[in-house]
Amino acid sequence: MSHIKEREEKTCLNCNAVIHGRFCHICGQENIEPREKFRHMLAHFVFDLFHFDGKFFSTMKALLLKPGFLSAEHLKGRRADYLHPIRLYIFTSAFFFLFFFAVKTDKIEDKKPENTSDSIRNNDFVNFKQSYSGIREYDSLQAKLPKDKRDGYFIEKLTRRNLELKEKYPNGGDMKSKLFDVFTHQFPKLLFVSLPIFAFILFLLYARKGKYFYADHIVYTLHLYAAFFIILFLIICLNMFFTAIGLYTYKADKDINYLNGFISSGFAALLLMFYWYKSLRKFYNQSRSKTVFKFFLLLLTNTFVFAILFLIFIFFSFLIV
Repeated sequence: MSHIKEREEKTCLNCNAVIHGRFCHICGQENIEPREKFRHMLAHFVFDLFHFDGKFFSTMKALLLKPGFLSAEHLKGRRADYLHPIRLYIFTSAFFFLFFFAVKTDKIEDKKPENTSDSIRNNDFVNFKQSYSGIREYDSLQAKLPKDKRDGYFIEKLTRRNLELKEKYPNGGDMKSKLFDVFTHQFPKLLFVSLPIFAFILFLLYARKGKYFYADHIVYTLHLYAAFFIILFLIICLNMFFTAIGLYTYKADKDINYLNGFISSGFAALLLMFYWYKSLRKFYNQSRSKTVFKFFLLLLTNTFVFAILFLIFIFFSFLIV
């Protein structure tokens, strides 16, 4: 609420409704003078800034230090002091991937082949039974075969795409590097697609009579993903810091990977799994034995789901590279 003088007229400037009090009960607009002084605008800006910061920091504190707490609070209807789960997910995912792509220095080492023809023949992205020197040779050989002996539609499309890439990137390392770059930029989409699938698996695992709706599992998943983004961001920053002060040095002949630095990827995985377990325990409020059982069931199920999604996105990356 602003500190601008309230209008004497009791009609809303926005919807013309009769007002009883300072705010319109129809549209919610505050009944204040429309012409603001600069000090009022400045005060309003400062209030909104600190109000957002207060919500942001209280949300981050609860998200990181109390796994599952935000989701439980949202389920109880206590939402005014925290960022909405969708806004939180959009902010953390956008921030994390912008940061990740800015600092990512992974490079696939380019190995120059002794001759181009050998490179073309030996750098298939997809391994086929027969290797072709180019699209012309493939089309010529296919034309000589009877119709029932020719490659099917799917195999033909993959083969032609594979040969196009070999002609476009005669150096196999260039093609692999480009493919890796395309896939990493598709990875945020993979996570977004996995979100409702993960929530549906939770819906099946915690199918209690009327206690949880599918939307409740979506809220939990949004908070979990957001926490993972922040934890990975902090780990990458720590590895960069340790590298900068000389506690960890990368070997010159190896690719730089900030998740395999001073704080290993194994430790990061254990930290994420521990957070995941604690959030399940807090939000769904089941016994340790049930939570552990469902946690490992979730881990196996989601590994399978992510493997399928990974292959699908690799395939589409192969098509658009």
